[in-house]
Amino acid sequence: MNCTVFVIRTSVLLILAICSTVRAENDALRALRGSFRLTDGRSTGTCFVVTRKSSDSDKLRTVLVTAAHVLQGFKQDSCQLVLREKRNDGTYARKEVSVTIRKEGQPTWRKHPDLDIAVLPIDLPEGVDVAPSAFEQLADEATLKSRGIHVGQNCFIPCFPAQLEANKTGWPILRRGSIATHPLLPVSAAKTFLLDYTVFGGDSGAPVVTRPLTVKGKDAGSDGSVVVGIVIGQHRQTDKSVMPFEERIVHHSLGLAICVQAYFVRETIELLGE
Repeated sequence: MNCTVFVIRTSVLLILAICSTVRAENDALRALRGSFRLTDGRSTGTCFVVTRKSSDSDKLRTVLVTAAHVLQGFKQDSCQLVLREKRNDGTYARKEVSVTIRKEGQPTWRKHPDLDIAVLPIDLPEGVDVAPSAFEQLADEATLKSRGIHVGQNCFIPCFPAQLEANKTGWPILRRGSIATHPLLPVSAAKTFLLDYTVFGGDSGAPVVTRPLTVKGKDAGSDGSVVVGIVIGQHRQTDKSVMPFEERIVHHSLGLAICVQAYFVRETIELLGE
């Protein structure tokens, strides 16, 4: 009898482990499908798509989210957004579209008044493959508490390090990292946090996506994932050496990304109104 109970318990644990692995794979794929590359041909940033339901209808507004310095660094009035289309045979095709970021010298996007976050309303073309994050999946303070988001939490970061794409169809590269700072609450006092992963230029604007072990609450997406932050920069050590005929400055990455909490992405989207 005891042997039978042991076998049953072991089987249940194995099934739970398999389900957890499948869920993690789904979270990873959705993170990739919701993230895209922005470029002006010279520099590159990462962006992700968020949808928000209007308060008086079921209509969804689609918004691109990125780091403000990415759009500020583009000198032209438009940039290229690298999208993807899924074909009937299951393969993907690259689809680049032009996105207007300035009209008559004025930005078409909104910036958070204090933080490096930008949001841009957009109408995506028909047929593109995208898995947007719902507005409710942007973790606010209540979400951090109810989900138990904590230092050491593992995260996915879909991004384009050093302008690198995963393949010619424009997929981002999925990186992994962990939240490296404590505390995360209250968000008013912890507007930014550090993420332990090897960050590069081109990662700015990438979402930081995590899935708690226990999924609960109506703010969960269909796969339970939440966006806890957005990458805006990195920490590095700078060494300067002076010799009789040469001065040299060398930067060393600390492998720590600077991220703004997703609560402030919510705030920035709310600046757009309904």
